Amino acid sequence: MLFDMDGTLCDVRGIRHLLDGPGRFAAFHSASVDCPPHPHVVQAAREAHAAGRAVLIVTARETRWRNHTAMWLALHDVPSDAMWMRARGDYRPDFEVKRDILAGIRKRYRPVAAWDDNPAVIELWRGEGVPVHVVPGWDDHRG
Repeated sequence: MLFDMDGTLCDVRGIRHLLDGPGRFAAFHSASVDCPPHPHVVQAAREAHAAGRAVLIVTARETRWRNHTAMWLALHDVPSDAMWMRARGDYRPDFEVKRDILAGIRKRYRPVAAWDDNPAVIELWRGEGVPVHVVPGWDDHRG
């Protein structure tokens, strides 16, 4: 089971506006530690883990946010068997990063479903034959 972080496990609706300003990614990721979870997505991760399925965190966050991300997951009791992240300095669109991550995942796992909020990534998962649970909220800050 593939789970995205921002907007999916982690409810970032209250801080998405930070992506529009200077120093946007650092400010956004620093603030995300205080964001609440999307309870239904966290519950899905827990249920998948309890059923013996691998819970894989697939995030477009750079690897420099690994400890920050692991702390959030632990704080909200989200199980994870592995975390796949964007390489530092990789500024490609999220769907390109996640396409490459998926190729690596498929060497060790067979993804049976994904949870995501990003329309471009949702299209990627579907195009790759991975059923997707769409989490609403991607455009909430754009009004």
